[in-house]
Amino acid sequence: MKCTAVGDMLLKESDFRSALQDLPGIISYQGLEWKADMDRTAMRELIRKIETEGSEAYSLPEEIYQAMIDSDVLFVHLCPVGKDVIRNASHLKYIFSARGGLENIAVKEAQAKGIHIIHCPMHNAHAVAEMTIGMMLCESRNLARADEALKNHIWREQYPNSGHITELRSMTIGIIGFGTIGRLVAELLQPFHTMIYANDPFVPADEIKKAGCVPVDRGTLLKQSDIITLHGRIGPNDPPLIGAEELKKMKPNAYLINTARAVLVDMDALADALKNHQIQGAALDVFPSEPPQFDHPIFKLDNVTLTNHRGGDTVDSYRRAPELLADMYREVMETGKTRTML
Repeated sequence: MKCTAVGDMLLKESDFRSALQDLPGIISYQGLEWKADMDRTAMRELIRKIETEGSEAYSLPEEIYQAMIDSDVLFVHLCPVGKDVIRNASHLKYIFSARGGLENIAVKEAQAKGIHIIHCPMHNAHAVAEMTIGMMLCESRNLARADEALKNHIWREQYPNSGHITELRSMTIGIIGFGTIGRLVAELLQPFHTMIYANDPFVPADEIKKAGCVPVDRGTLLKQSDIITLHGRIGPNDPPLIGAEELKKMKPNAYLINTARAVLVDMDALADALKNHQIQGAALDVFPSEPPQFDHPIFKLDNVTLTNHRGGDTVDSYRRAPELLADMYREVMETGKTRTML
């Protein structure tokens, strides 16, 4: 099969090449790069544009376009695989994506044409899951606030949650979205001996129970969780998972953690809830625009921990992705299927 791999500013073509060069059935390999010279600020904007506008957000250079339509199998990360590519690719069989989201791929058109899509939601799953646990501890135990105070020569004793600080083992953690990352968060929480609720309409209750969690409906999770962490997805026109009504249902001493996607939370409603102490606190790693609008009220509040989209930013996340895709390619060639194949 003819193989084309397209690297970018985060995942280089050389990373693909080293992982894919010995795959069975590949008779030719062409490696290309798309927007590989972007800096991180421009890269954030590119990702945001793809996540909001989808596979048609960018037009491809002619060289990449021609290589794609002449391939049997594609390996991409951020590079779009749009409707025009799908329409004109005469013998494309597989599209392997080195990321969890599929916004950069014309999925419906590919499926209608019988092209299989294999994606890699686990490539940064460990990194984001670790970050999520860290955010829980950082916000509930005031780690960032204490650090900031000491660096300003202040021995701070009072915090927004003073008198209500508890250990994780005394809390109920609610996980919304029980995919790869949600399950890893649950796994990492096990040694803390905490009660874990999980809500995901696409995951059978038995699977949630096997993972050591309690399957609950969304309303129960909102009302009874001490910490709620988000790991789901919504469509481009869907309302946020957490808006004003959902925040009203949460405990007054509850914390909200979002290391997933900014669109999952109504930021204005969250800022109001934090300002009015409707909930105890929040920790956010993602924002509607990145860098964000620093005049937003959220940046004036003391009961929120903020980080600049560090969740998946580890060397392991990017290096492992092509290797994981290579493993899934071998599985598909041997068995005709793999866990994340559409």
